[in-house]
Amino acid sequence: MGDSVVIHLIRHEKTKGNMERKYVGWTDESIVNQNITCNIPIKTNVVYGSDLKRCYETSTLYFPTANFEGYPDLKELYFGDFEMKTYDELKDLPIYREWIDLPRTVTPPNGESFQNFEKRVLDCFQRIVNKKGEYVFIVHGGVIRLLLSKFLMDKDFQDIHAEHRTIYTLQWPNIQLFKGGVGCTQLSVVPITVKENL
Repeated sequence: MGDSVVIHLIRHEKTKGNMERKYVGWTDESIVNQNITCNIPIKTNVVYGSDLKRCYETSTLYFPTANFEGYPDLKELYFGDFEMKTYDELKDLPIYREWIDLPRTVTPPNGESFQNFEKRVLDCFQRIVNKKGEYVFIVHGGVIRLLLSKFLMDKDFQDIHAEHRTIYTLQWPNIQLFKGGVGCTQLSVVPITVKENL
């Protein structure tokens, strides 16, 4: 690996709210499938993520021997009045339509601004990734979308989807390029093979 920086971004397993297509931000739901066997092509001693249990529980499934370090600043966006609501419940609200179209400038009522979300996630992420090496993160869909939009120079947040059971791997030749804000030089997207245990 030499001087390179390799970052693996993985979205947590689905919660009940995810399956019901709700906006699950800071609500601390457990994952639905806790009895699965996964084939993860990564070895690590430590996994970084948010301090919500869906990230910790996914880490325990995917990397049972690794230590998990949870950070409040790696939480999903706080959706305020939209929290735990579905599209169908919100679609007739003008402020919801505005937020969907312009998430960087419109804030959900009683929710978190995109600027605050972006700052706290990027500041925390850059505190963790501070030297060459390989890093594994189990985080939320919005966090992955934000990081991919930051490090894939030709992609916008609204155009990026972060799927469950997928590893997004970003790579830089050295830490200086990463710290300098240069886009990643290599991206790979690999599905996670999962077997449901009866």
